[in-house]
Amino acid sequence: MTPKPLPALDAHAHIAPDVTRPQVAALGDALVFAMTRSLAEAARVKNLTSNTLLWGIGIHPGVATARDGWNPQQFRDLLSSFALVGEIGLDRRGGDWKRQRTIFDEILNIIRDEPVLVSVHSSGAASEVVSHLRDSDVRGAILHWFTGDEADVERALDAGSYFSVNAAMTLEQVGRLPQDRVLSETDFPARKVRARKPADIAPVERLLSQAWRVPPQEVRAKTWWNLRTLSEQTGAIERMPEAIADRLLYL
Repeated sequence: MTPKPLPALDAHAHIAPDVTRPQVAALGDALVFAMTRSLAEAARVKNLTSNTLLWGIGIHPGVATARDGWNPQQFRDLLSSFALVGEIGLDRRGGDWKRQRTIFDEILNIIRDEPVLVSVHSSGAASEVVSHLRDSDVRGAILHWFTGDEADVERALDAGSYFSVNAAMTLEQVGRLPQDRVLSETDFPARKVRARKPADIAPVERLLSQAWRVPPQEVRAKTWWNLRTLSEQTGAIERMPEAIADRLLYL
């Protein structure tokens, strides 16, 4: 019997908390990491269950209203409902740099020993984000759309980090990353990626196929296996919805 093809894996996308069932159904069998930008959004989705969407609890560093709504105790209270933290991090153009750093460090301190995946934003701040991850000893962070140089990549690898990549990245950028630390993403609705919807990962799979010199189906198999490895290493698989955990366990 021919094994069923693996579905799309999108490790970073933005989904509105009021997404409808038909909209989710349109994603088919894909697995999409659905980032929230604020605690208010996270509170709205904490009880939503889906075989397709893995919701995150996030404080987007570049969103002023998200920073204004930051409350460490509320974050702690919500955290047990999530297997994914995201998106968090630093954004050089996001304003209030001191506040960004404070919130990022507080979140890393809270999640240090939690069984979660962590999707990290580092626009214009790759080196500093990696320093925060190393100092906090948070293992297995997923650096989303990471554009740091070779030295930044090596330091991130030493900190146990993974990377989610998209079609807006260059062949040189994705070529710096070890194959066993890479996941695919769309960052939907980011314009530069030009994904038509979440889980539209064919373009990034073609990019990785070129970088790795393997067929696209091997790229998909590798990224799914990488996610399984990371999920088991962090213990996040134990907190995931059962249907999603089973998909990883029975690859």
